[in-house]
Amino acid sequence: MSKLTACLSVVGTLLCLSPEIRAEDLRIGGTGAALGTMQFMATAFERVHPEHHVSVLPSMGSKGGIKAVVAGAIDLAVSSRALASDEIAAGASGTPYGRTPLVFATARTAPGQTISWPELADAYAGKLTQWPDGTRIRLIMRPSGDADTERIKAVSPAMREAVTTAEQRKGMTFAITDQDAADQLEKVPGALGPLTLAQILSEKRSLKALRLNGVAPDAATLADGSYPMHKEMLFVTGGKTGTAAQSFMAFVRSPAGRAVLVQTGHWIP
Repeated sequence: MSKLTACLSVVGTLLCLSPEIRAEDLRIGGTGAALGTMQFMATAFERVHPEHHVSVLPSMGSKGGIKAVVAGAIDLAVSSRALASDEIAAGASGTPYGRTPLVFATARTAPGQTISWPELADAYAGKLTQWPDGTRIRLIMRPSGDADTERIKAVSPAMREAVTTAEQRKGMTFAITDQDAADQLEKVPGALGPLTLAQILSEKRSLKALRLNGVAPDAATLADGSYPMHKEMLFVTGGKTGTAAQSFMAFVRSPAGRAVLVQTGHWIP
């Protein structure tokens, strides 16, 4: 093989590989609640920054994303909870980018538009077993210790007792990831469970967010405090933050990025 042929072969190989290399330019992973929004954001970001390519990875949870970014396995993590002290000690740093309502969701075609805290406590305790049309209520649970579970338990002693009772009841359906929870809520007749408004909107789920005590979950009711449940969403970095990650976080704070957040059910304090 001549030197020219060899050089052309190497160049051809590099040209073939370069799209794959560029596709890993910015790797984002973490909580499933944020991934749909990040997909929308990545599309908008790449229009403005064609020099960067974003890969949004499958759900690994807030904890998994934080571990991955600290280890350098991904470039930017998304979390739906505050950083723990050991995560900060390991080098993780969090930057909030918005809040989204934590809602109780059910199928879009299900009867009813609202639910109250007493009704929820009775549903989790097994005292309220049917929707108004007679359909059986089937709770979609998150694991004990999950951030959603802990937020619901923290509402009141009655909710803590009711959710704890549900966790111990046989035959309950538990969803490990946010995407698992959304899938179950869509396909199980009479399903009811927690999810974020951001996930419902960004993933275009066939679900509806119930009014809570008559209050609709949206940016306005988060802002005025009338809707009580939310998740604060964070970007998490670890160690050195690359140029692409810095540019992406700056874009999220720009008018174009804020528009994406609003579109996907976020309030930006």
